[in-house]
Amino acid sequence: MTKVVRTQSKGMVTIPAEYREKLGIDSNSLLKVELVDNGVMFIKINYEPEETEIYSDAQIKRWMEADRLDAETTKKLKKLFKK
Repeated sequence: MTKVVRTQSKGMVTIPAEYREKLGIDSNSLLKVELVDNGVMFIKINYEPEETEIYSDAQIKRWMEADRLDAETTKKLKKLFKK
C-alpha cells in the first residue's frame, strides 16, 4: 500500500486511517522513528506498562527485619571484605 501525505507545520505528518487501523495505532501509541537512506521509517512499539504494586510501611518493615543478618554472619562478612 502506498499513500502520499503532506507535511504540516512543525513537520507533523498524518498517518492514513487505514494504516493506523491495520497496525493498531491510536493516540497513545509509541512509534520508533528511524532515519533511513531516502526517508524516515516509523515502527510501532508494542509497549505494555508493568503492573505496579504499592507496599505498606508495615510490609517493608517486616521484609527488612527478615533480611537482617545475625551478628555471627555479619562478623564473618566483615572479615571477608577486609581481605
